[in-house]
Amino acid sequence: MDIRKLQKIKGGSFTISLPKDWVEERQLERGEQMAVSEEEDGSLRIYPVSAPLKKNYQVTLRLEDFPSLRELEYWVGTYYIQGSKRINIVSQQMIPAEQKKRLKLLRNGLPGVEVAEEEAHRLSFQVLIDPTAFALEEMIQKTSLFSLRLQQDAVKSVVEQDFKLAREVMERSKEALRHYRMTIRQVALSSLDRAVAKEIGVKNCQECVTFALIARDLNRLVHHSSSIAGHLLDLKRREIDPTILEATAEISQVTYRMQRTAVQAFLQRDVRRAIEVMEQMDQVREKEQRLLTRVMKTIKDRDSAVTLSMIARDLRRIAGYSVAIADDAMNRVLTPASSSQGSTI
Repeated sequence: MDIRKLQKIKGGSFTISLPKDWVEERQLERGEQMAVSEEEDGSLRIYPVSAPLKKNYQVTLRLEDFPSLRELEYWVGTYYIQGSKRINIVSQQMIPAEQKKRLKLLRNGLPGVEVAEEEAHRLSFQVLIDPTAFALEEMIQKTSLFSLRLQQDAVKSVVEQDFKLAREVMERSKEALRHYRMTIRQVALSSLDRAVAKEIGVKNCQECVTFALIARDLNRLVHHSSSIAGHLLDLKRREIDPTILEATAEISQVTYRMQRTAVQAFLQRDVRRAIEVMEQMDQVREKEQRLLTRVMKTIKDRDSAVTLSMIARDLRRIAGYSVAIADDAMNRVLTPASSSQGSTI
């Protein structure tokens, strides 16, 4: 750390000298305009107006370093999530056409990724999305609405035994994984670049953590809704007692409200709503237990009984992850600095 003295000049202003090496490295001249902004922690950030800080995260992967293409695919996906702007894949030998074709399929699961450069020995991906165009709260709201609709349709497919709708729910859920990866990428970029964080509504490192947590929890909600639809397909066309279907729909109504309220608590920084969600978990457990008892008494076919129990379990887990989101809301609000923030307590 370089310690410098604050100097007072005529007129009451203050000045401080900049490190010579820093100025020379950026080829700055006398009279250059400098931008100064205050950070959340009270520190100052300074950079030349003519050449603002632009971070271009780039990584190069050697094909020969990976024992399988599957492993390389995992690395590419992870580097995308961690904020890489450009991902280069190079090889000492010609990259086989079939391997290139498979690698290009990664674009389907990584929003904003396109092929930037391709040669016999090289394949480069570029992320074309401007991170500052996607506020994190808006992304969370969008994912929440997606999850709520998916749960509605998943349970509707069970109650009405609509197998076509169940298959559509499972297919639709794949889009949520793409959105999850992009959301976590936004969180990662926020932790790396304070300018990006400010643009997309992340105040500090603590919020980076809570945004990552709620993105993960929302992704789990989608998983369990998709799982419900999958269980219906396992049931095939076996007849189900209407009272069991009614009880399933009843649990879903409670978990739906929990999920919706939990996300509202997070976005609105509302502690009371978060606690309201947590207090409903016992109600869900009781309803699940009554449903399981009814299933065991009325369903004679063992496979059907197990499958219906799995649907009840998925609904209870949706409630559990709704409680986790409520906990995310609490952790977002109740920080050492929360007394100075506009939160509803």
